Amino acid sequence: YGLQHMRRIMSVIKNAWLGPLDKPKYLKPYALKFSINGHQKTWELAKTFDSVAVVIYNTERQVFVLVKQFRPALFVKSEAARSLPWNPPTPPTNEFSTESGKTWELCAGIIDREDPPESIAAAEVFEETGYKISTSDLVKITTCVNGVGTSGATQHLYYTEVVDAHRISEGGGLVEEGEVVEVVEIPRNKIEDFTFDETKPKPPGCQMALLWWLNNYQTK
Repeated sequence: YGLQHMRRIMSVIKNAWLGPLDKPKYLKPYALKFSINGHQKTWELAKTFDSVAVVIYNTERQVFVLVKQFRPALFVKSEAARSLPWNPPTPPTNEFSTESGKTWELCAGIIDREDPPESIAAAEVFEETGYKISTSDLVKITTCVNGVGTSGATQHLYYTEVVDAHRISEGGGLVEEGEVVEVVEIPRNKIEDFTFDETKPKPPGCQMALLWWLNNYQTK
C-alpha cells in the first residue's frame, strides 16, 4: 500500500493467562429473561459504553490517518494464544508479540463522560493522532449499532479533514493509562484495496465509514 508508520511501536505482553472476570469496569454481563411465542428465553447480554469513531483525511498529502492497536479479544483468538493457561495458581512466565492481536482502526473512543459525542470525538483525534481539531471540523456520517446480539452499543461516526499544520503532537493515546496506539497513513489511491484486505483486521464500522468516503468524496 505504501503505508507510512508515523509512530511505529513494537511491544510484547508478558505473564499472560486467562481467568474469570472480577469486578468488571467496562463490560458488565447480565441477562434478559422473557417469553416469546410460547418459549421461555434467557438472553445473555453485556452492558458496554457507546463510542465514537472518526475518518481522518489529510488533504495536503492525500492520505488517510488510521491507528493500529493491540486488542486482547483478537489476540486470544490467535494461534499464539492457544498455550495460555486458565486460571493458574501463579502467573506464568511467557512472552508474546502484540502483532497477532493488532487491528487497523479509525481513531475512536468510548463515551465515558457526559460530553457530547462530537466533543469526545475531537478529543480522541488529538489524543490518538496528535491532530488538533474542533467540533466544527467534524462531519457526521451516521450512527450505527454494534454488538446487536450482546450489547446493542451505539457508535457515532464522523469525518474530518486535516493538514500537517494541525498535528501538534505525536499522539499515541494516553500513556498513563497504558494505551499503545500506532499512527499509520494509507494513501488515497489504496484505500479501497485496504478496506477489503482481510490480512489487516478491522472493525465493520471502519469499513463502512471508508466506503461512505469512497461513495461521497472519491471523485472530488
